[in-house]
Amino acid sequence: MKSFAYILSPISIKQLKTLSPVLRIIPDFIIKPKLKNNSPFKASYFKKIQSIQGKEIQGVLIICPLLPRQMLDSNENFVLDKIISAGHLAQQLGVKIVGLGGYTAIIADKGLTVAKKLKLPVTTGKALTAWSVFEAIYRVARAKKISLQNSSLAIIGAGGSLGYLCAAKLSEYIPKITVAEGNRERLYQLKEKVANLNSVEIVIEDNVHNAVKNANIIINASRSPEALFSLDELKPGAIVCDISASWNIADNPNGRTDIIIIKGGLIKPPHTTKNFIHASLAETMLLTLEEKFTSYSLGNNINLDKLEEIADLAVRHGFEVWVPQAPVL
Repeated sequence: MKSFAYILSPISIKQLKTLSPVLRIIPDFIIKPKLKNNSPFKASYFKKIQSIQGKEIQGVLIICPLLPRQMLDSNENFVLDKIISAGHLAQQLGVKIVGLGGYTAIIADKGLTVAKKLKLPVTTGKALTAWSVFEAIYRVARAKKISLQNSSLAIIGAGGSLGYLCAAKLSEYIPKITVAEGNRERLYQLKEKVANLNSVEIVIEDNVHNAVKNANIIINASRSPEALFSLDELKPGAIVCDISASWNIADNPNGRTDIIIIKGGLIKPPHTTKNFIHASLAETMLLTLEEKFTSYSLGNNINLDKLEEIADLAVRHGFEVWVPQAPVL
């Protein structure tokens, strides 16, 4: 049976304790300072994941034991070494492909360095994540009778490949896109690339608060563990799709019942009624099911065609973008 590994960094000590029950008896204040000295470890297995095509695969979850702020504030080479060590553990287990989840995908040079060091195919799941964002916004807008053609979009954290993919796909439907929070040179590159694809107005905004207050739809793709804006700032009836690694907006609603908050990047695998997984994990599973053992969502220049390809693979194998506000009928 073909197998994969999924490397994940916990977003909190609470999640770490869920993934590693042996740590539950240890106080948080003892665990946190020791994480930097801990080696990556195997947490659990994904057993007999079955496609609607009848194919079966299996996988292993490997934990890179660094919290978000530790990953962002530590020396980049130190963090990369941790992620590569997790990859070596995956290699020893004989997997065919490695998926990077959460902050491991953000920090690890978009997966390029990890793939080079491991000599194994690596994916970050950005293609399927971007597709899931597009489908979520499209379905919610249709369900709520919101015209995308008459809406404006703001992307916070737009400097990365995920921000570009979301902007590129949604530029087919939305006439004005504001991009903020990111390397300004990268934002200018995004503007030029997207403008070459579709007739769309791209606005570069230095101030996140200005970007969100004038938008009908907001995508939060920020790498910051802390929220960069508040729901209080948003227009009535705004749609927020939160795909930040720590879901810092979706997990902190403030009572604005008029705001539609989508916890983005969730996929429902086949043959289950309850379990939802991250798109980065689902993309790794889909590539394994297809035996497409090649690096996929890597670097800053992910081809937009990959969104369509991975969406087709999801349909082929029975994986569904999960949007509880607008379920597939």
